[in-house]
Formats: sequence, C-alpha cells, structure tokens
Amino acid sequence: MVDNYWDIGSGGDQVGKFKRMAKEKGMSVKDVVLDMVKDKKCGNTLENGTPQPIPSDGKVKWLGNGGGGFTHTGPCEIYIDDKMVLHGDDCEDEFQGGDVGSKKTSDMPVDFSSCNGKCTLTIYWLAFQNAQWQTYVNCVPLEGKGGSTPTTQGSSTGTESSKDSSTEQQTPKTQGSSTGNESSKDSTEQKTTGAPSTDTKSAEGSSTGGQTPETHTVETPEASTPEAPSTPAAPSTPEAPATEDTKCKAPARRLRKKLGLSQ
Repeated sequence: MVDNYWDIGSGGDQVGKFKRMAKEKGMSVKDVVLDMVKDKKCGNTLENGTPQPIPSDGKVKWLGNGGGGFTHTGPCEIYIDDKMVLHGDDCEDEFQGGDVGSKKTSDMPVDFSSCNGKCTLTIYWLAFQNAQWQTYVNCVPLEGKGGSTPTTQGSSTGTESSKDSSTEQQTPKTQGSSTGNESSKDSTEQKTTGAPSTDTKSAEGSSTGGQTPETHTVETPEASTPEAPSTPAAPSTPEAPATEDTKCKAPARRLRKKLGLSQ
C-alpha cells in the first residue's frame, strides 16, 4: 500500500479527481506509478526474463494474484518499450474480468505493430483503496513481429456476432504484482456483467433442435357459382270476355222452353 499520491481524499469520484489532477500536472499513469515505486520500475517481475511470443489474438490478459481481472477501481496504461498503446481511466470498468478467485481475466486489445524482433511490454495500474492506493507494475519481454489489431465494435442488427473462427495462440497471462503490502482483495466488490452470447439467433419460426416445424394447412373454401337469376315469365294474355249475346241467349231459350212445357 502507498499513500494517496495527490491527497485526493477517500471515497467519492477518485477516478475523476485523478484524471483532472493528471491533466493539470501533465502526468501519465506511468509517471505517477514510477514516482511512487522509485527504483522498482518493473515491480516484482523480471525485465530480462524469458521472452514470450507476441499474442496472435492481439490481447493482453490480466489475472490478479487472487484470481479474477481488475478488482479495484483505478487507471491503467500499457506500453511497448516507450510507446503507450493503451490507456484506461477505470480499467476495472472498461476491461471487466471475473471476481476474486475466478479464472476470468481482464482482456485488453493492444496494437503490437511497433514490436519488431524484441521489445518489452509493461503495464502500470493504480488501484484506488480509498485513503491508500496499490501500485502494480509488470514487465514482459516479447519477441517476434507484431501486427496491428484494430478494435471494432459491431452494431447490433438483430443477429449477434460470433467469435473469431481463427485459431488463437495462447496469450501469456500477466499476473498482478503489487509493490506494496496488499490489502484484502474482497474490500472492493467486482462488478461483472454477462458476456454477450456468441450464438447466432435463429430466424423466428425455425426450429433450433433439428426438428421439422409443423406445417399448418388452411383449407380453401369451395368457390360457389351464383345461379343466374330466373327470367320472369311473360304475363299471360287474358281471354277476351265473351259478348253479352253469347252468354245470355242459350240460358234464355232453355228457360222459355221449360216454362212452356209446364203450362
């Protein structure tokens, strides 16, 4: 543990206060850490250790002494030799890893193109512990030729992106090395968020279990042919009425004949 470098107090927005003070004084995280650790410019790591291959996936992976990734609030920086290749104002939040005791690392994308042949990667991290801080410095010798690894954030279009299918070389994990007496790692609880799923969402309606979806048949109603309207029958021609003479003569004669016989 080391004393609060700028006496910015405990609690509150220490990240914001450090950022403002660093800007006012023109100092980087590296400058502050090296001033605090004095002659331990690589902490408890070996600057001339066995060189490691440059990670093919372009990532530096941080694993704390007690497991997990960055487990305290605070800024970090990564350098390849004297070139800064990464800066974070709050690396616990920006590069989230697992809780203390887990094996989930904090992964940081780094451009290794400035490393040709041999170089040294150094990470500096300030862990804010309220009134006191922890300083971490790790040096890792590298060899090989690095390539540029741009970081791209794809926008969501309804289908989540899948993981890169290329074969990844095992990235050497950087173990946290504090230059002071470490406090209990569980003093600050790690905030974790679930990692995004890499499964491609299937289109709606398709089966994800390999089964053929049922086909629903809709019966088509029979087409009915409307009957042609019937043509009304032509009105019948009424019979011409009989003339009065025709209707009355015969009965009259019969009547007179009957009357004549009875006399």
